Amino acid sequence: MRNTLEEAEDFEDAVMKLAKIPIIADVYYIVAGARPNQGVVVTRNREGPADIWPLDPVNGRWYQVETNYDHWTTPPPFDDRRTPAIKALNATGQENINLDTLFKVLSVKPTLNSITIYTTVMSAAFPEMYRTEVRKKT
Repeated sequence: MRNTLEEAEDFEDAVMKLAKIPIIADVYYIVAGARPNQGVVVTRNREGPADIWPLDPVNGRWYQVETNYDHWTTPPPFDDRRTPAIKALNATGQENINLDTLFKVLSVKPTLNSITIYTTVMSAAFPEMYRTEVRKKT
């Protein structure tokens, strides 16, 4: 991961490196670029990418919500954090999204749940803009 971030020439190069580099465990890479509409979720298994899911603002997908379940599956009812996050993002609206409103979306229960360790929001275009909060157990 660190080598990719240090060596990738641009957003597309970083995504391709993260999709192909050998790894030891399944992971979701959520990658944002510095330019508008540069965003993708790379679902990885040990062999390679299981899925590459880019933003698609032309078709209304100005955001992607990734929790601990593959986006093409239905999350279990006891841990559906995706649906509340989608509702909160739609209620907020693209025109109102910024680091503060995004942090609020991630702080709505059950999106924020009792085993959330920390929440971070950041901007690739403005690296000085970020916020991390270690969550308290509830």
